[in-house]
Amino acid sequence: MKFPVAFLFSSLVTFLIPRTICASNETDYEALLQFKSMITNEEALSSWNASFHFCNWSGVSCGKRHRRVTALVLESQGLQGSLSPHVGNLSFLGVFSLKNNSFIGMIPHELGRLSRLSGLHLGSNMFNGVIPTNLSSCSNLELLSLYDNMLVGSIPKEFRFLSKLTSILIDTNKLTGGIPSALGNITSLDTFSAADNPFGGSIPDTLGRLKSLRIFYCAYRKPSLGLRCNAPSSSITSNTG
Repeated sequence: MKFPVAFLFSSLVTFLIPRTICASNETDYEALLQFKSMITNEEALSSWNASFHFCNWSGVSCGKRHRRVTALVLESQGLQGSLSPHVGNLSFLGVFSLKNNSFIGMIPHELGRLSRLSGLHLGSNMFNGVIPTNLSSCSNLELLSLYDNMLVGSIPKEFRFLSKLTSILIDTNKLTGGIPSALGNITSLDTFSAADNPFGGSIPDTLGRLKSLRIFYCAYRKPSLGLRCNAPSSSITSNTG
């Protein structure tokens, strides 16, 4: 029996598309399970079980069309443990918030794969290590919130490539190395809050380019170790009032 070519092609497409969508959903499902496996008090995620589709799990939001994870918001849940690098496989993730929990360890560099990410909220945890340089690959990032952790090292100069970034919140860490002059290239920047870090040095004049900048904090409780925030460039003073 001969079948028309058009019929065979149509059948092939019909067969492949559902399998592709299913495989994508499976990737998100496995990433969430890996996230849960690194939480030491898993009872805090009791709704994350096979009785419910993962899109109905607490803190998880999915797109209506493809049922891919678009937001993972687990704020103030008492979560303890470390952050799984498999979160970097949630390729549709737009908002990721774990603020006010007890996460430890380093921020996985795999988060740099999240090209759709617009908001990263990891404040008020106990993350240590450096700020991953390749977060600069999150080309849609608008808000970066890493305040009140134990991060060390310097602010990655590669952040100058984040053309949509409006807010950087990195207060109360252990960051050093000063403020990179390259941040003056982020013309969209509205808020830069970096108080209580032993940066050292002074504020670069290049920040005077930031015409959208309204809020600028960099004071340190030990003035001898912090930035000379009492002597910013005149252009920054005029921008922030």
